[in-house]
Amino acid sequence: MSHVALALAASSCASTQAARVGPSAQLEDAATLRTEAGNEERAIAETTRAYPDPALRAYLERVAARVTGPGEAGAAPPIRVVVILDPRVNAFALPDGPLYIHTGLLARLDSEPQLAAVLAHELAHATERHALRVGHPATGAIAGVFGGRDLPLALQAAVTGYGRDLEREADALGIARLAAAGYEARQAAAAYHRLEPERGEPVELEVFALGNPPWLEERAAAARELLRDRAGADASGATEASAEDFARRIRDAVRENALLDLRAGRFERARAQLERIAASAPNDPATPLAFGDLYRLEAQRAGRAEDERALLDRARGAYERALALDPAYPEAFRQLGLLYYQAKDNERAREAFGTYLALRPDAPDAARIRAYVSTLQQ
Repeated sequence: MSHVALALAASSCASTQAARVGPSAQLEDAATLRTEAGNEERAIAETTRAYPDPALRAYLERVAARVTGPGEAGAAPPIRVVVILDPRVNAFALPDGPLYIHTGLLARLDSEPQLAAVLAHELAHATERHALRVGHPATGAIAGVFGGRDLPLALQAAVTGYGRDLEREADALGIARLAAAGYEARQAAAAYHRLEPERGEPVELEVFALGNPPWLEERAAAARELLRDRAGADASGATEASAEDFARRIRDAVRENALLDLRAGRFERARAQLERIAASAPNDPATPLAFGDLYRLEAQRAGRAEDERALLDRARGAYERALALDPAYPEAFRQLGLLYYQAKDNERAREAFGTYLALRPDAPDAARIRAYVSTLQQ
């Protein structure tokens, strides 16, 4: 069995197994847990790429704080959020550590209440010290997860889960805290359904629990059952942010995530994300630029010459749309240069690359672009 298949199987099975309640030999007390969580936090920082957007981080921390239970001293513990540039669907919290959110998860959700529902569940594991109660999962590294490092706490929180009993406890606490914060509790089930892959969508890259269809269906079913028990006790949701406000706050992160999905060959997922962004910000030149990349990369995989030409024409039109919105947009000239280079239109490629270098002479890729120009002049 491949490493990815192993991870998917583990996350599917973990939620159906009874939790081994009680401190483990490795995690005897909260102090030991805190030390180990700190070590894993540093390792995660070394093996992942954080998305540097202070405004987004502050927003996510406010949402997380609203759905966090009281701390040991009766006050809500401070929440630290780390947004990770990763197109795979994932969110998890380390005990006494950060709450990690992948851009791939943000890109799947439609609203702040859905986001709050997922975060409430993950934070319940941390506030209730589930890592102490269930002990470590089997140790070992899984390829593609945390740089292949052996990080038992993170592996348990993000991949294998805490077993059926504690996952159900997190479901119940999460929904109660969601409603207490003023959100509609029914959004818990909606959130898990929203994270499910579209019909026919490949899931080979999804190695985390929140990207695993069986695990998501179990969470959605548990949420529906808990919501039936709460009939009449739901909050009005009067304090919820609008869908438009949510889309605006996560827009740039979703666009970056779409580019990651492009590079992974997940064109349809990237297309859906870009279409959502375009609908909410039609005059942002970065969006047609990303659409141009989508068409250009699709052209590289086209099976027929006429399909390749049609996609390259669409890519050129998208890049030109970006320049119509911002005539001095350096990246649009660079991408036009790459497109003309791909189409073997050397004269136009040299012109586009030259404009890019004139606008950004100190660009990080300036040396590579000059090498393209040199090749085109031969």
